[in-house]
Parts: sequence; C-alpha cells; structure tokens
Amino acid sequence: MRRSLIVSVTILLLVAAVCGTCEWYNGASVRRYRLALMPVEAALDGGQWEEALRLTQQISIQWEREAGFIQLWINHADTDAVTHALRGLEISARNADFLSAMLFYGDCVENFDHLHHRDAFTLKNIL
Repeated sequence: MRRSLIVSVTILLLVAAVCGTCEWYNGASVRRYRLALMPVEAALDGGQWEEALRLTQQISIQWEREAGFIQLWINHADTDAVTHALRGLEISARNADFLSAMLFYGDCVENFDHLHHRDAFTLKNIL
C-alpha cells in the first residue's frame, strides 16, 4: 500500500513537471513570436512590403522548425492555424495588399495567443 502511494505521488510529480515545462516553453515561444511580429506590423504600416515579406518569411521558417516539436502537446489544428495565417501574411505582403495583410497579421497574433491558452496549466486543460 505504501509503495503504491509513493509510486503514484512520484508519477503525479513527474507529470506535473512535464506539463509545467511544456507550458513554460510554449509561453516563451509565443512571447518570442509576438515580439518578432511587431516589426512586421510596423513595416506594413509604413508600406515597406519587401521588409514585411522578409521578416514574415524569417518567422515562418523558424515556426516550421519549431512547430513539429510543439505539436507533441498542442493540437495539430491549432498549430496549422498559425501556419496558415503566416502563409496568408506572406502572400498578402508579396501582393502589397494592406487590408489582407493586416487581417492575416491579426490572425497570426490571435493564433499564437491561442496556442498558449490551449496549453495553460488549468483544471479545464488537465481534465
């Protein structure tokens, strides 16, 4: 009985540590991408389409590298939504379409935020 209790508590602590680490990593990742998106918005507002496209492509490349790892604990549909928004932002910047670019920029911000909320260490997400 005592051994079972020790094993159960050990497993619980291990699961909590893994979940906490995933939440921390995901939060740091989202903050990093949100900061990387700020110059894109400034470039779009300034009509600097080449700069906005270059920055968006850099973000997309980094995201493609990291998305496979994040998909270990985040639903693929949520990570795919980020990928879709980044591709839309790239295409809009390439076509110099301000309204579409700002729409996809907003989608990028919202989808990155959604990733962190999906992984938040709350009772709802645990159950």
